[in-house]
Amino acid sequence: MTDISFATRTSRDVDEHATSVSAWDQQYEQLSPGAFEGRTAELRVGPVQVFHESANRTVLQSGSARPGTHTLGLVQPAGDAGWFCGHAIEAERLLTVSSDHAFELIAGAGMCISGVSIDTAHLSRVAAQLHGNDEGLPSHPGPRAIEMPAPVRDGLKALIASALSMARQQPALMQQPAVQHSLAQTLTEAALDCIAPGLRSASVRPSAASRRRILHSAREYMRAHVDEPITVPELCSATGASRRALQYAFEETLRLSPVAYLRVMRLNRVRSELIVQTHATVGDIAARWGFWHPSRFASEYRRHFGELPSVTRARRGRGLPSSPALALNRRNLVATSHHENVGSRPHVS
Repeated sequence: MTDISFATRTSRDVDEHATSVSAWDQQYEQLSPGAFEGRTAELRVGPVQVFHESANRTVLQSGSARPGTHTLGLVQPAGDAGWFCGHAIEAERLLTVSSDHAFELIAGAGMCISGVSIDTAHLSRVAAQLHGNDEGLPSHPGPRAIEMPAPVRDGLKALIASALSMARQQPALMQQPAVQHSLAQTLTEAALDCIAPGLRSASVRPSAASRRRILHSAREYMRAHVDEPITVPELCSATGASRRALQYAFEETLRLSPVAYLRVMRLNRVRSELIVQTHATVGDIAARWGFWHPSRFASEYRRHFGELPSVTRARRGRGLPSSPALALNRRNLVATSHHENVGSRPHVS
């Protein structure tokens, strides 16, 4: 994945601010008086565009999103209420819009808007991978304001903030294809959880033979791609199972969801690299394996291994061997980690 860019902009003019999120067709009108100042940050990773926008004056925004996309926007009013296509916005809300429907948003002064815009073809493809059907993404009649459970909404908000923060503070890390792929997939899955949560329960519980086949295929795929940040959609494609069937197979056999098992694998990958690598920072290694929130990663790492990442890193300085046997052990971790970690259910960022 090589289509990546990041930019921040400060605008002193409302018309300039209207063009600050690339490829959107928008017109802005300043409604409240005073000198205007707007700020945007935008990250593009392949089929996924992430942005954060704010302005110090009330603005009427109208137009359409980036062509061929579905967009989710999280709005946070700062005081003045806003409106989205007839829906009053007086508290945090999740807004959705596809590029083939025009929208109108009145953003009160100080309102922050965080969003993720994903190519519809990519979103549909991942939906089909996850849910084992050919229908892909369900269609919606037009722009909507959605009441989401706070954990789902806050999780998406934190993920968007982490992506923009990493692009701003660790630009070299963002050039790594594995990081780009993992970030784009994570954002896509988070968006699907908001747009089509009902698809998760569309599958039938697999039989014992099917569970055994699914689990075997999934773990074989993991072994073959041990040095890659594997995603759940890839596991679904590799096993020919829906996300729900995959989840049943893992939870009823290993007592771990596939996401939790993948997270255990990634924590083990981080641990082994902390010991054998001398130049990469803890943050760089963690981000390579999909952990972009430093404090959350440190907390999860300590909960899982009983020590902070810095303690593991320091062990190399105390003479822990970095021999070929240790490298071989890194490969064996995939086959053994589920026996050691049954019952652990790390939180997914």
